[in-house]
Amino acid sequence: MKARRLPQDSIVLEVIENLQEVIWAKIASGVKRFIKEFIENLLTEEVTNRIGAGRYERSNKRQGYRNGHYFRNLLTKFGPIEDIRVPRLDQGGMEFTVLNRYEHRRRDVDAAIGRLFLNGVSTRKLKGLARELFGKEVSAQTVSNTLACLDQELEGYRSKPLGDTVEFLFLDGISQKVREIGIENKVMLCAFGIHRPGPGEAQGRRELLSFQLTEVEDTEGWRGFLADLKARGLLGKSLKLIITDGNPGLLKALKAIYPFVKGQRCLAHNMRNVAVKIRKANRAHCLKEAKLIFAADSRKEAVKRFKAWRARWQVEEERAVRCMEKDLFNCLHYFAFDPALWKSIRTTNILERAFREVRRRTRPMNNFFTNEASSNRIMYGITEMLNKNWRGKTLKQISTI
Repeated sequence: MKARRLPQDSIVLEVIENLQEVIWAKIASGVKRFIKEFIENLLTEEVTNRIGAGRYERSNKRQGYRNGHYFRNLLTKFGPIEDIRVPRLDQGGMEFTVLNRYEHRRRDVDAAIGRLFLNGVSTRKLKGLARELFGKEVSAQTVSNTLACLDQELEGYRSKPLGDTVEFLFLDGISQKVREIGIENKVMLCAFGIHRPGPGEAQGRRELLSFQLTEVEDTEGWRGFLADLKARGLLGKSLKLIITDGNPGLLKALKAIYPFVKGQRCLAHNMRNVAVKIRKANRAHCLKEAKLIFAADSRKEAVKRFKAWRARWQVEEERAVRCMEKDLFNCLHYFAFDPALWKSIRTTNILERAFREVRRRTRPMNNFFTNEASSNRIMYGITEMLNKNWRGKTLKQISTI
């Protein structure tokens, strides 16, 4: 039986809640007052070091004089700090280490706003959220400016050495709409890698290695993207398998950059291609039998099941049988590895899940990016978030994220 809440219980809870609000308001007020005093003391110390003398101090080393002060406001993660007293010098302005001349928000506030935006919070919602968190609304231009702080991180991500420890490389592209002159369709080329396990590791590290926005998903685009991976250290000596969706341009580029690495055809993409070639009346039954090919316990058994499936459907669904037969060899490479890896290395589903995160993020933006820089920044933010989430997780855990 559910216990009845007595009237005095409600009164006590209300008193506790009100008391908590008062306490936290006092704490916030004290923190902001301390920050204000601390910044002012640092500014005073910088001025003293600059002119070589304290206030009213007579010194032969003096190199200038104070000339009053002005007030500045600064938005911090603890809320707005108002009326910070900033010293002036008689010879003109001075650049302070602790407070830049044009700085009105702490960089950690910018970073927090940027992260919220990257995690799917629309600009409209950010206005109210920023007021609750920092005591001040932000404009759309502010959000755009805060994301610019990711450019340096993005450059570091794109140029960092990769090392030659990747055993399984997943490659795929996602269509992106970018507003330039009108709205143009572009493609974000992406690479995901599973590294060789290190000492004491049961499984290797997983990460999104790189991405690049291109006009079209053709041979030249993929060749340039793969050449960059190789130049950054992914030479391919540890590569055991490259998993792709079978894009002709990508396959041609792989022959030029990593010619001796086996290529696994994504089973999901392959089954979709087979499905569209089956008549509607036969589709459910025919596909159900086709999926049993890849549920086999060995490559030999899979080939045996394919032959039985081919004999069954050769006459009624010749186009589907030819489609399956054409790519079957490259669909079965995963059988050469540990069965625990099969589900993870026979499709590009890991990248597909990352792409779903990109689409979720662009939904509040009407499913297109305002420009190429915006596309790169948001893709980097999502990449960084996913890579952090994947650290220390197994492939099975990653598949559920």
